[in-house]
Amino acid sequence: MGSRSRLKLWVMTSEYHPRIVGGLGIVATQLTRKLSKTGLDVTVLCTSEDGKNQVDSSRANGKIGVIRIPKNKKYYRMSSRSFKPKPLLRLSTSTTSDPPDLIHVHSMEYAAAARAAASKFSIPLVYTCHSLASKGIHSSHGKNQTQLIRSAAKIVVPSKWQAAEIKDLYPKSSRGKISVIPNGVKSVRRRRKLKGSSHELLYVGRLIPDKGIKSLIRAIALLSREHKNVHLTIVGKGKSMKSSRALTRRLGISKNIHWIPNRKNEEVLAMYSSYGAVIVPSKKESFCLVALEAMASGVPLVSTLSGGLSEFVNAKNAQIIRSVDSKSIAKAITSMWNKPAKTKKRIRNARLTAKRYRWRAIARQYKSLFLNMTKVI
Repeated sequence: MGSRSRLKLWVMTSEYHPRIVGGLGIVATQLTRKLSKTGLDVTVLCTSEDGKNQVDSSRANGKIGVIRIPKNKKYYRMSSRSFKPKPLLRLSTSTTSDPPDLIHVHSMEYAAAARAAASKFSIPLVYTCHSLASKGIHSSHGKNQTQLIRSAAKIVVPSKWQAAEIKDLYPKSSRGKISVIPNGVKSVRRRRKLKGSSHELLYVGRLIPDKGIKSLIRAIALLSREHKNVHLTIVGKGKSMKSSRALTRRLGISKNIHWIPNRKNEEVLAMYSSYGAVIVPSKKESFCLVALEAMASGVPLVSTLSGGLSEFVNAKNAQIIRSVDSKSIAKAITSMWNKPAKTKKRIRNARLTAKRYRWRAIARQYKSLFLNMTKVI
């Protein structure tokens, strides 16, 4: 562990700008940028974009060192879905001038490498757990996550709900390790008037069962009986995409649904103001950046209170979906339409909520945690 005045941080993540698939990539990118601005010396070890087979080293924003590593046989082990520790450490130490003071890992596929680096340099390992492995602890990702939770000095989670989930699954391994630091949101320029029609609705997120996407599609079918102009744009992809499209066709509402497989986060942020509301029908959320982004953008939010959502979403800043079924979702959307004065008040309250989650403030919490774990001052 060093005695330098600047803490040297290695960040390990599967997603980093411009390779961002979901919330993990947004958090890893925005957080490292803000940490770098606070004076930390940051090096990001991240996964190369698909199809690239060469290591690429560069500097982001003039300060952050970025090493992009391909998933080939030299660096990656497909059987365990993880990067190989020895070649990754050789690459990292040959590229950077000084050893790190702390390892911060976001992604399960870096579990073995993060653990090896922490051991080699005798430094703390901090694991930000964005969600639990979807296929369970016995899957490859689940085993990697278990390794991280057991070896981490600290486990950071974005919500108290996520903390409780980890404590239930790993009561001994997580004891005394968990810190709750929420995700952040970028500042969005205030617009005097929303450009979108109230009947133009937006969903952003993965297309998986826990997100409630099929219940939302059924809700659009119900609404379309009386509101022919209701329209839903779905931004995202996932294992439920094919069956969700088929459901849309069966319900006869293909004209009411527009599909956008993927968009960069900057493009999504720019889209919000073109819609009358953002719908979050999730059954389970560790946090939900989309809800916070909608709040910051001044767009009406119609959302459940599932998981970590309940820690910043409430009836004062959003129209609440009481149950993840088509009738409840349709009822919530209709209520949002029928009460414009209340909706405007919720938008104002939502902006005030979002201000508490600016990335600068979130980065300060992380920096304080990191400094308390090292001898760097």
